[in-house]
Amino acid sequence: MDLKKMNSLTKYPSILTYHQLGERGRLTNELSEAKGFSGSGDVFVYEKVDGENARIILFKNGNDIDYLIGSREELLFAKGDRIGNPYGNIAEFLRPLADKLIDRMCPDEDWALTVIYQESYGGKTKAAKNYTETKTQAYKVFDVFSLDKKELEHLLTLPQEKIAEWREHGKQPFYHEAAKLDFVQTMELEYAPLLTSVKGAAFPQSLEETFSFLKQFEQTQVGIDAKGKSEGIIVRTADRKLIRKIRFEDYERTFRK
Repeated sequence: MDLKKMNSLTKYPSILTYHQLGERGRLTNELSEAKGFSGSGDVFVYEKVDGENARIILFKNGNDIDYLIGSREELLFAKGDRIGNPYGNIAEFLRPLADKLIDRMCPDEDWALTVIYQESYGGKTKAAKNYTETKTQAYKVFDVFSLDKKELEHLLTLPQEKIAEWREHGKQPFYHEAAKLDFVQTMELEYAPLLTSVKGAAFPQSLEETFSFLKQFEQTQVGIDAKGKSEGIIVRTADRKLIRKIRFEDYERTFRK
């Protein structure tokens, strides 16, 4: 297996801010890519957990299920200690979970690769004080996608730059809202809390209205043994075709006199 290609294929894409960032990190009145939420469909509001982006990559290796663990940018660990990188304590923390997932995943189903994205938070991460007084570490799953054998084999034949292009153009087939919820519950995973859902047409668009909407989620809902400030929210459509981050620090900086 080409680990560089696998790393690129499974990296989590960047999420745009809801409003465009302007000078000195302040937000403008323009929506990113001029896209807002609209229509009668639901948009889902999740807490944005402040930690380190991590991924568990499950794949079939003959008749067995194998796994890799990665941070946002690099692979950190492979089952059997084939890769070992202590960065952020992510791999050490997630190894027991990955071992359990191997037993829970069905090898007979039509999948060749499943990637589970989570935020590893608490512990020694930057914002740990908002979640724990004892430096306890936890995780919350926020996205999942799968590929079948044919899709995976095709992608791994492509040059690495083409794989990156595929990823950055939003081609990773993330689970829709209902399928994601079913997966995390079936696998008995901890997942980022759904704070509310609203109709797209009712979601605020101005800076002032968005900041006012955000303020109702100021306290974290994922405290381990402390309940400090939330980083913000992630807002997404059911099919994840439109997803945006709305962070307190961006709006507080913008409205600071």
